[in-house]
Amino acid sequence: MDYVLQQKRTYHWLASYDPVPMTPKPSIHQQKVLLCVWWTTSGIAHYELLPSGQIITAEIYSAKLNRVSVALHQKQAALANRKGVVFHQDNARPHTAKTTLESLERLQWEILPYPLYSPDLAPSDYHLFLAPDNHMRNRQFRNREDLENELIQFFSYQTQDFYKNGIYQLVSRWEKFILAEGGYFLE
Repeated sequence: MDYVLQQKRTYHWLASYDPVPMTPKPSIHQQKVLLCVWWTTSGIAHYELLPSGQIITAEIYSAKLNRVSVALHQKQAALANRKGVVFHQDNARPHTAKTTLESLERLQWEILPYPLYSPDLAPSDYHLFLAPDNHMRNRQFRNREDLENELIQFFSYQTQDFYKNGIYQLVSRWEKFILAEGGYFLE
């Protein structure tokens, strides 16, 4: 999920004899920040905003999974210790890379299988990200801190039922996927 941070230009007066400084055109694309979220039926387990321009690689993702594991043991120890973590992720390259699979094996998390080309089976896409996207649509933030504060506030206002319903919708989506024999389905 991307959020826009507002960029600021400065202007100044020149004397008539000063040369006009060459300045690059402002970017037509505003600065975006990538949000990574891990959540359970109880709420947000861990989230991180990536530095501007950073992409997810298998090494970065594996390091994040280790931080998620620590956060789960701190915030939701009963979930992490009961039967172990049942983890659901899509099949993006950083998620299926050897480094990531080794990290998941070391963490001893059970991985739910994810069929190829099935974006309709990613709860973060169809449930979790839809709500903050609607809430913050067309808003710009002056800085990263403002964005983080808005996210903290938004996630804290969601009820446990919001998170629980999003995860439980996965069961009915799997059933529809199986009935559609791996094809796409309409809501």
